[in-house]
Order: sequence, then C-alpha cells, then structure tokens
Amino acid sequence: MFTMRVVVVNLHPLLRDIIATVPQNCAPVIVADLTERPPLGRLKLLAPDLVIVGLRRGEDDTIGQRYLAELPSARVLVVSADAREAFLYRAPARRIILDNVSLDALDKALADSESGN
Repeated sequence: MFTMRVVVVNLHPLLRDIIATVPQNCAPVIVADLTERPPLGRLKLLAPDLVIVGLRRGEDDTIGQRYLAELPSARVLVVSADAREAFLYRAPARRIILDNVSLDALDKALADSESGN
C-alpha cells in the first residue's frame, strides 16, 4: 500500500473527510486543506497525487483543466457545489464525468485512473 498525497481546496469538512477516505488501494494523507484557491505555484510545491476541489455555486469544472495543466502527474477531482456531480481530470487530457456521485463510483474512478483506464 502506498501513501497518496492529497490537497483539498474549498471543500466542506464533512465532505472532505468522506472523500479523502475513498481510495481503497492506498493510504491518503491530506497535506493541505485550503479554504481559498491557491496560486498554482503553491500547489506545485505541495506535490499532490490528488487535488480535490469543491466548486462554489455558479462555478464550472474548468478549474480541473487548469490544475491538471500545472500538475500533469496528479489527478484532479472537482466536486460540484451540491456534491451531486464530480469530474475527474487526469493526464493525458482526460475528463471523466461522475453523475449521482457515490463513494463506490469515486473509488472506482480513482482506481481506474490510476491503472490508466
């Protein structure tokens, strides 16, 4: 089992705790829990394997593309403001839409993205 470095951005604490425990094939460690969008340079310094971003009302998920462009070896999970949808970004330029998000769906998407599917 390996350790996954996780950065959480603008996510409700309860949702953060639930989502951060999802990856079953690793031990997730939250290395930063940020309430505001950090400069991309700061994210690079944190060297995350996974960035989980909570959207604000009215925002779209394109922030996932920007974070992935700066952190191509990471995966970026963007969660809608109502937590009903999530978008997983991973290299090379892949966007996976997760409707009606469940813990099993998140775990499967993260595991598939790790294996390259």
